[in-house]
Amino acid sequence: MQTYLVAYDISDPKRLRRVAKACEDFGLRRQYSVFFCRLAAVDVVRLKTRLYDVIDLDHDQVLFIPLCERCASAIESLGRPTEPYDARDVVIIS
Repeated sequence: MQTYLVAYDISDPKRLRRVAKACEDFGLRRQYSVFFCRLAAVDVVRLKTRLYDVIDLDHDQVLFIPLCERCASAIESLGRPTEPYDARDVVIIS
């Protein structure tokens, strides 16, 4: 899995909600329009396809910024604490 910082600038409120919902399905919100997403290759394609169907290519922008393991684990914040970038990964042992 690869970690991505996904950030967007969407000009229409309706599209903005749909983009936010798509990103919430794939990652953790860090700020209003910034998400950390740990994605397998197939999930990258699924998220990009979903966003491509929502955004206006002439007015909106979505950035996918890949982060290496070392970079993702070294992220710091001032103010509110953040969860580790991989906090949602769950292993169930039965």
